[in-house]
Amino acid sequence: MDQITFPRRRDNEAWAWGLSGPEPVEIWERFSPAYEAQLERLFSVLRDMGFSPAVGGAGSEDGEYVRAVYTADERIVFFYHLEDPADARFVASLDDDDLRDWITNAWMGA
Repeated sequence: MDQITFPRRRDNEAWAWGLSGPEPVEIWERFSPAYEAQLERLFSVLRDMGFSPAVGGAGSEDGEYVRAVYTADERIVFFYHLEDPADARFVASLDDDDLRDWITNAWMGA
């Protein structure tokens, strides 16, 4: 598993939804402080649940995503776009317990 540290270093990839201003500030804008904190929290919760998360899709039309393999059976059972404003707001609205419940119920089929 590749180690990732937060906040990440900026790359030269495009933002899927553009920026609201000259610098990323919104929770759905890659490399904004809020986005990086949310991505770090999501990685932490996924790892605690037995997943091996990774990030990809930077610069693509749909934007950056998190995919996670459930290490108990090597299935990718979590895949979520974080550059979509509605999706980013939804994840931000969940506390850690609700985030775990959502992952369990929506993505693991429990």
